Amino acid sequence: MNQELRASSESIPAESSPRYAALVQAIIGGDSAAEQEFVALFLPKVRSMLLARTRNSDITADLVQETIMESLCALRRGNLREAEKLPGFVLAIARNLLNNHFRGAARAPESIEAPDLLPDLNLHHESREREEREQLALDAIGSLEPLDQSILRFTLVDGLKPGVIAARLGISSIVVRQRKLRATRRVIEIVIGRSQSATPRHTKSGREP
Repeated sequence: MNQELRASSESIPAESSPRYAALVQAIIGGDSAAEQEFVALFLPKVRSMLLARTRNSDITADLVQETIMESLCALRRGNLREAEKLPGFVLAIARNLLNNHFRGAARAPESIEAPDLLPDLNLHHESREREEREQLALDAIGSLEPLDQSILRFTLVDGLKPGVIAARLGISSIVVRQRKLRATRRVIEIVIGRSQSATPRHTKSGREP
């Protein structure tokens, strides 16, 4: 994977471009602090996207580490020429690794060459409690009507705007916004309800009733 990966067409806020440019240049220059900032910025985004696609925390954990490592190696080599496309660049790598996994292809990309120094990815692993909340949210989304599932997936995973989602689904943007709002409220209700039912109630003395 020596050629530059084509960044996805996801919209990127204009105000983020200078930050991405500075971050990419610092990584090319070997700035370890910039690499730690990169990990902190993109690891949660990559993990959320992959977990939504795989619905498996173990597979996700492996692919997240591969994505971050390959992304950093590619950035160190200067493979990204347009820094404002950094988010799409990283997510494109994640999708390639995900596709390779499901095709049963070897998951040891050419770009990962066991570099001497890499940021400590363990510092940024989410807690088990957060993983459980994310799984609850995925289960809740899975209980919605297919149209609502699609709207939330396009919004939360792909980062698409209501107008783009409406065009893809053949409905109006007003309907997208209304269903997104209702679906989000429903997911929150389900997650809160299941979280409360899974938490033991205690009396003031600290004992279960």
